[in-house]
Amino acid sequence: MLWFAHALTLSRIPIAIGLLYAYGDARWAVALILLAALTDTLDGNLARALQRRGHTTPAIGGWLDPLMDKIFVVIVLAVIWIRSGDMAVIALIGARELALVPLLAIYVARHRHDRTSVRNLSADNLGKAATVAQFLAVAIAVGHPPWALVAAAITAVLGLAAVAHYLVRELRARPPA
Repeated sequence: MLWFAHALTLSRIPIAIGLLYAYGDARWAVALILLAALTDTLDGNLARALQRRGHTTPAIGGWLDPLMDKIFVVIVLAVIWIRSGDMAVIALIGARELALVPLLAIYVARHRHDRTSVRNLSADNLGKAATVAQFLAVAIAVGHPPWALVAAAITAVLGLAAVAHYLVRELRARPPA
């Protein structure tokens, strides 16, 4: 059953590519984005349910889900750029993704000698709120562009707050021996 959770995670890539073709029809575009958000929710819930039942879940899910989220956002931002060229919206929605790069570098540097275990990088409530805001901002940018800048600004604030929180959490954590 874990394969299904991973399939849901991976499905966000063809969904994002489908936006290129659905962009002209706001209803289809928003439906695809909401479908991607649903897969993001379901894959994690399914993996956690399997863990509660005693199934071991490989570490791949812990990094595959956020990786697919990033790839999804990059593809969607490319679609917005191709279709509208609204760089302000793209910059605001992408702000969290760009801010995560140095955070990942800090994490890798601190854990470079610990190749045997993968620390849990799961999102907390602020990170989940930022992800929801990001999906909504993308849906608004594709489906109702006049509100895109406001939604993107809210996404940037939440996203950057989440990144700051993760950074503080990582720096307070004791590095592996």
